[in-house]
Amino acid sequence: MEPLSGPSMPEAAKIYAELCTGIRETDSISFRLLNLVPLVTGTALAALVIREKPLPPELVTLFALFAAAITVGLFRWELWNVQKCHWLVKYAEGIEKRALLQDGLFLERPPDPQRVGKAEAEKLIYFVTIIVWLATPLALGAVKLQAQATGLSCLYLWATVVISIVAAVSVFAKTEVSTCATSKPGA
Repeated sequence: MEPLSGPSMPEAAKIYAELCTGIRETDSISFRLLNLVPLVTGTALAALVIREKPLPPELVTLFALFAAAITVGLFRWELWNVQKCHWLVKYAEGIEKRALLQDGLFLERPPDPQRVGKAEAEKLIYFVTIIVWLATPLALGAVKLQAQATGLSCLYLWATVVISIVAAVSVFAKTEVSTCATSKPGA
């Protein structure tokens, strides 16, 4: 197999090294967030539950909706990060295949166990965290759902529906990329 016209072997090796660095960086960011999001959520929920004097219902509801919305934002950003990582891996595969003429880290990597990898695990963790935040006002009795919802209940319901829709859409977001920059046009 002959390499495609493009970068020389030393240039391809340098690009490949940069891609590997980029992949490590995206993974590092993901792991830090995956440590932080559940830890902060668990700590905050524990603090809400074990308080001797409960917080006012409005404050509990506002705090829970804020936390759910922030978690959705982090989730959406993390989906972009996962997609970027997939793109970097595809690019590295292309370099391995076309320029380095050898199998490397990416062409020979094993499949995800039971087709559950980084993206699927993150989707589960973020979605569960968001649902827990949205359920917190109900669980702590800060919001009572009644046939005639008014004031705080209306705000809670409206925000919960919006946040839930964004979270559900995010769970089904595609993070895989089908092409890489080393592919020939039209190939």
